[in-house]
Amino acid sequence: MTALDISDRIERFVRVQFRVAPTDTRFSRTQPLFELGYVDSIGVVELLAYLSEEFGVLVPDDVLMSDEFATIDGMAAVAYQLHQNGNGKHGASPS
Repeated sequence: MTALDISDRIERFVRVQFRVAPTDTRFSRTQPLFELGYVDSIGVVELLAYLSEEFGVLVPDDVLMSDEFATIDGMAAVAYQLHQNGNGKHGASPS
């Protein structure tokens, strides 16, 4: 699995879970999801659960608060790196 594969899956999740219209021209993988109001504080919990379940990674608090984690591409890069470094959940494997 590549970071691009992860990014594709996160984008699909965000579009469905947070009801982002396909015609929303402001939405992209590089836009800050929280700042633009696509994801709220409850949504962050849903995203973290999704990353844990789908990719077997647990995002550290310091990364969660980083600028990189604010975008879909950034989240994908974080998830990919955590998985590559073995910083996932014990016994979990990406689907």
